[in-house]
Amino acid sequence: MYKVIFADDEAVFRTYFKKVIDWQAHGFDLCGEAKNGLEALELIERDTPDIAFIDINMPYMNGMDLAAKIKEKHPSVFVLLVTGHSEFEYARQALKIGVDDYILKPFDEEELIVALAKIKGEMEKRRIERDKSLKERRVWKESFLNLLISNEHADDNETIREQLETFQMGAGRIFQVASVEIDNLHEQWPDSGEIRLRKYIIANLLNDLIQIEGTGFPFNGPENRVVSLLQYSDEEAAERFTPDGYAKLCALISKHFGFGVTVGVGTAGQGISSIRHSYKESVIALRNKISMSRSDVLVYRDMTSKAANIGFYPSEINENLLIHLRLHEEEKIKSALEEIRQYIRDRQLSGEYIHMIMAGLVSLCLTYIYEIGKQVDDFLPPSFSPFEAITNKSSLDEAFEWIADLYLSVAGHSKSMKRSKSGNLLTSAREYIDAHYMDSQLKVEDVAKHFYIQPRYLLKIFKEGLGMSVSDYLFETRMQKAKELLSSGRNLRLTNVAEMVGYGDPAHFSKSFKRHTGLSPSEYEATRQRG
Repeated sequence: MYKVIFADDEAVFRTYFKKVIDWQAHGFDLCGEAKNGLEALELIERDTPDIAFIDINMPYMNGMDLAAKIKEKHPSVFVLLVTGHSEFEYARQALKIGVDDYILKPFDEEELIVALAKIKGEMEKRRIERDKSLKERRVWKESFLNLLISNEHADDNETIREQLETFQMGAGRIFQVASVEIDNLHEQWPDSGEIRLRKYIIANLLNDLIQIEGTGFPFNGPENRVVSLLQYSDEEAAERFTPDGYAKLCALISKHFGFGVTVGVGTAGQGISSIRHSYKESVIALRNKISMSRSDVLVYRDMTSKAANIGFYPSEINENLLIHLRLHEEEKIKSALEEIRQYIRDRQLSGEYIHMIMAGLVSLCLTYIYEIGKQVDDFLPPSFSPFEAITNKSSLDEAFEWIADLYLSVAGHSKSMKRSKSGNLLTSAREYIDAHYMDSQLKVEDVAKHFYIQPRYLLKIFKEGLGMSVSDYLFETRMQKAKELLSSGRNLRLTNVAEMVGYGDPAHFSKSFKRHTGLSPSEYEATRQRG
């Protein structure tokens, strides 16, 4: 249980802070509160909490000064500033003096849970790094849990039962497994540190959100999945399980952390042998997500059996598609692919059979690339696996959108002149963005399509040439143009400036501008006029 203190000079907010969540249920002990900086410092000296929530504006000693003193005397205390929007720039500056994070108020229960998940992930990481024996025990437990889901074990296996007792997992014998998969992980190409951070976030949110009559054990499983092993107190508790907590997990991650996850849930069963069985069901559910209506949580028991729905896929569909590709008939290519998608949807084919059809479509396109004397690397980044990309798509529509982009890129490319080198392409793409940044609908995909290349390849060129993504370049361009307009002395209305730099919503523009500069558009304009 982590010890928490909080300091704020507003009595109303202190009352709200104590009641906004059930602190004990989330693993925190509220051990003290203060109404000014001096009281807070005395509280920290006396109780040495794990976490200190500190308001920036307080009498006697403000939050910035208090944070600096805490970090000087008690560097292990996790300091989180509570700040209003008008103090946002101060909070950013505070990160430079050692403050660990900040949260904007007013905040609600959801925002606080997300902030606490990040805190617990970072503190757990620090704790394990400090304590070698704890780290070894964690690795040992994770290896054991992976053994449970990876191999068949009899219920009377004495060694396994002893290990369960060692890890305080010997009380109940009703188990259920859910597998959490990070969406499109192979396409985003995050480094290993970023993947570990994402998995920390998932594991900590699982601890907070999955409330059952029993115990949950989240751990790192195979293929970069986070596995959630649930152990129920009895059969009735298992029957009362609902996937609502997993649905909330998916929503929170998508909303606050910039990536998506999908959860596959196996069925509950009796005994040690049920663990492996439930895990396999959770993976089957994930593999069939492409055949389901878009859903973040796929429950195996709710899935309609589609294994027999194979049907007869007409070979002439692919033959006609290849003809359209050779003749560069883009509209007919789109129509042919739509016909295939409709064929799959009408017959409710299984995920396995859908993947087989789409692998054939990819193979057909790759064959044509070699037919015209080109290489796959001309259209896709080196080492990029198109078949893996298809297998990991989250929905049928998303998969066919990817295939259509590939076909249209190849069709457009084959009728154009020699492909420009990456440097020339980067220059051309920048010029295109510079000329179209005022279009609020402009996306990375639009730029890529204009040059008949895949978005991944365009991202790679920007990253190598400029050290930033295409979206970052577009954002920087819009912000620079906005600063020029605000500095022009023309006294333009906020709505006009927003529209002129590609924002349909003035409020969104204002928020983005302040995030970029630390000043609102009106504040920025005023400082330029004074200068």
